Amino acid sequence: MADTTDMFATPADMADRSGGTIAAEHPFLERELRAATRSIRNHCGWHIAGKHIIKHRRRGRFSAEVWLPAMRIESIESGTIDGAAINPALVDFDEDTGWTPLVGRAVDVTFVAGFDPIPEDLVTLTLELAAGALGSPLGISREQAGGVSVTFTRTSGALLIGPGGPDEARLAPYRLGVLP
Repeated sequence: MADTTDMFATPADMADRSGGTIAAEHPFLERELRAATRSIRNHCGWHIAGKHIIKHRRRGRFSAEVWLPAMRIESIESGTIDGAAINPALVDFDEDTGWTPLVGRAVDVTFVAGFDPIPEDLVTLTLELAAGALGSPLGISREQAGGVSVTFTRTSGALLIGPGGPDEARLAPYRLGVLP
């Protein structure tokens, strides 16, 4: 079995959640769990979960405040501002917004950030997206045969985002640039 550390949910989580309806050995399950995780990360603008070392580099013509693109920042490991080394122990930062008091044109900062453990609501959303993709690989949202009609609330594992979309509200606490 492949490495599952880059997914918000595991095949075993899916088998448990679905009561075995979707087996952990399903041939496309890992791919759909990875795709669901990637969709969530892309929407939120950062890796979100699992402590990662992040190297942030920004270059510009004008000096600007340094904002680290993450939440749950644990520490700043090293950095340079306009070629001068900074002392990470002296840098104040907001762990939830990524704001720092650093200002410069050429910025290189290495820091550690990420939710650990993975928040339960992200595990649930990942499982819902993957199950939707596996349950309706062609994107069918309604099916009727005679007097029996079945309607699914999610089509082909797509995030339901946009104004008033249910996934938009669920992901707002993890999305960069969105104040709760």
